[in-house]
This record gives sequence, C-alpha cells and structure tokens, in this order.
Amino acid sequence: MSLDSLAQAFSETARPFPEASNLPGQVYCDPEVFAREAERLFGKMWLCVGHHSCLSAPGEVRGIAIGAESVILTIDQQGQRHAFYNVCRHRGARLIPAAAEKKCQSIVCPYHSWAYGLDGKLQAAPMMNGTQNFSRADFPLLRVRLEEYRGFLFINLDEQAKPVADEFSDFPDLSAYQLSDLVRVARHEYDVAANWKLICENYSECYHCQAMHPQLHRVSSVKPGENLGMHVGANYNGGPMSLNEGCNVTSQSGQTNRPPFPNLPADERRLIHYFNLHPNLLLALSADNVMTHYLWPIDADNVHVQTEWFYLPEVAALPDFDPSDVVDFWDLTNRQDWALCENVQRGIQSRGQRPGPYQSGEGCVHAFDRWYVDRLRLA
Repeated sequence: MSLDSLAQAFSETARPFPEASNLPGQVYCDPEVFAREAERLFGKMWLCVGHHSCLSAPGEVRGIAIGAESVILTIDQQGQRHAFYNVCRHRGARLIPAAAEKKCQSIVCPYHSWAYGLDGKLQAAPMMNGTQNFSRADFPLLRVRLEEYRGFLFINLDEQAKPVADEFSDFPDLSAYQLSDLVRVARHEYDVAANWKLICENYSECYHCQAMHPQLHRVSSVKPGENLGMHVGANYNGGPMSLNEGCNVTSQSGQTNRPPFPNLPADERRLIHYFNLHPNLLLALSADNVMTHYLWPIDADNVHVQTEWFYLPEVAALPDFDPSDVVDFWDLTNRQDWALCENVQRGIQSRGQRPGPYQSGEGCVHAFDRWYVDRLRLA
C-alpha cells in the first residue's frame, strides 16, 4: 500500500478537530504501513526504555526488542550506562534474548564465544590469533544513542536525531512529581493483539470509561461541562482528569493514607495527568504515584506493553507500604482497555469499516492521529 493511496483519508484526519475523521482502518492492519512506521517512527524517534532506576547497579544488562531490531542496555563497573545493537561483531549472532534481564560481568556470544565488556569493548575472541591483522580493538559492539530525560532513559536508532531534550522541549514542567527520584515498586507485562496506535488512542480519551470501566468511573469520571484543558506539543499530547468527591487515589476504595508528593500544590492533588509521549511512552501522574506504559510493537496486529508503577523511595520504605491497591486496580483497568483494543482490531479489518467522526471529548485522540499523519507523511 502506498502512502499516496491514503492521502485523501489522511487529509480528512488532518482537518480541524470538529470537521476531522478518524484514521482509515488500513493503517492499523497493513504490513506495509507497519514497515514504514518501523522505519520512520520507531527507527528515527526517541523511544523510552524505562526509568533510570531500573538500570542502576553495575553489571545489570537488559534486552529491548524494537520490532525486528534488538538493543542491549548495560551499566558498567564505573556506573556508566550504555546501549548497543544486540549483534555479535563476528557473524551477527544475537548475543542475548531480546527481552532478557540479567546481571553479569561480560556478554558472551552463544555462537563462537566472543566476549564483550559492559562498555562494549571486545574482551575475548577465541582462536583468532592466527587471523591476519585482527585486533580486538577494531570490533566493539556498535553503539545506540542513549540519553536521559526527566528521569527516564531513551534510545534512538538514528545517529542524526536531535537530543531527546530538544524533541520534548515544549513538555510541561513536572518537577513537583520528582520523576528522577522515583523507585519502581511493580511491573506487569502484557501481549495485546491490537495495533499499537489503538492503545495510544484508547489511552487518550475517556468517552468509553463510564460503560467500560465501572471501577474507574466510581473514583474518577468526566463531569458534565468540566474542561480541565489539553496539552498538545510537537511530540506529545495529554490532559488531566479529576478524582471524584471523597477520593484521593485511583483504587477500588478510592482512599489512601500514603502521603502525596510534598511539592505538589493542593489543587493538583485531585487531578491525574495523562500524557502520551510519542511514539511509545504513556505516562499517568497521580498525587502519590506515577504509572508508565512502554509500547513495543511486534507487527501490525500485536504490541507488547510493559507497565510500571513508581513511588518516592521514602514512601516505599514506610513499614506499612503496600501498593497493591493501586497496582491491582490499574491491572484490571488495563486488561479492560486491552480487550477493547483487541475488539477494535478485529472490527477495523472489515471491508465495511469507514472512518467516523471524533466525539467532542476526543481532542487528544485527534491530536495523536494528526501527529501520526504529519510524521508519517513528512518523515
């Protein structure tokens, strides 16, 4: 499928919000469109791989799958973080499983035992002494750009990309949430049989919440006439939702005794800020915790989602600390959302599917779709 064949549909999505139409169904299920996304979006943009605290101790090694690509994250004995292509310099074997997490002193190729330090240098190449002009110094692992932004680690496969801070230079000030200080307290992983864009769009609206999320609707809901504003930047969008009266956390009870972020203004403690940092980080900021989703597309019809929950270390160290009320609540909500997205993935492949209009509360969905159209056409 050529982008030219989608030009008319794209132009309809790019129209002003009240006049615009949803993206055409083909962009969610066509392998050729997915291949272009892999090249132009996931191959050229900054991708969040997690909070810096999740790669903090010397010897830690993580594998990240980016479609057909695979990247190794390491932290060496000097505490320096690195990112490398997950490819041996000898015959191209994959060095570690794509989603591996382990602690080690070196990375050894399972094929011919070439060994690399966590700084990427080739330490050993058995029986290569007889190879003319061979020097270990000439064969380090190939680096991938790795930068930190607001406490999170980002990688980029494009050597020419702008620094990550430039890409998100217009992002709102979130210093009250002390993002760099957080520690992870829980992690869940999900395989969702839906296109990654459906996850982003579903995350960007609550038009479905009253009917599909009764537990969430009890503690946080869209109030008639309420307009808390919307944030739209070059590579992100988002907006807040308020907690219902008598609630101070998103959980089954809606109540917690855990202290809020100390620098968070009182009027912000009743809000949850949801952000979509394109293309793969979904961020939810509550009064006492932060939840993240990292999206790793597998193909046009499947995406792997990693979800993590974070608190301040002093809160996590409290004797009675137990985040299961929040984690279990959002795990239920997440699974409800994934089921909705999977249902749309099935329906959107029908020859009877036609792009529909946006509902008035779907401004962030339109912002994401419009960003997608612009980026895919211009990248």
